[in-house]
Amino acid sequence: MQAKNSNKPAVAQEVLLTDAMPVFELDAGSQESSLLQACLGKPAAEAMNLASMLLRSTLEILTSLTESGMSTSEIFGIRFLVESSAALVDASTRSVELGNSQGGAQ
Repeated sequence: MQAKNSNKPAVAQEVLLTDAMPVFELDAGSQESSLLQACLGKPAAEAMNLASMLLRSTLEILTSLTESGMSTSEIFGIRFLVESSAALVDASTRSVELGNSQGGAQ
């Protein structure tokens, strides 16, 4: 008699979701003063993808501005790109580390 195959079919991997994360705080350390935020419950992979694209854009802008100098507006724009990227990464971190069922966004 042949033993039954005990391999179970693969379970689809759970989609990891983001936490809410402020992007631009008017008062440092006060999330309530934030004008924008990374949204709760969005796919973490998409947030990480967007963060990567924003950071690549920032590097390209910095490379071109290095030759000509930077205005205040350009510095502010770069800071905004970096802050947005950091918020997207931070919003994704917990679900990547722990999974949605262990403390990530649900």
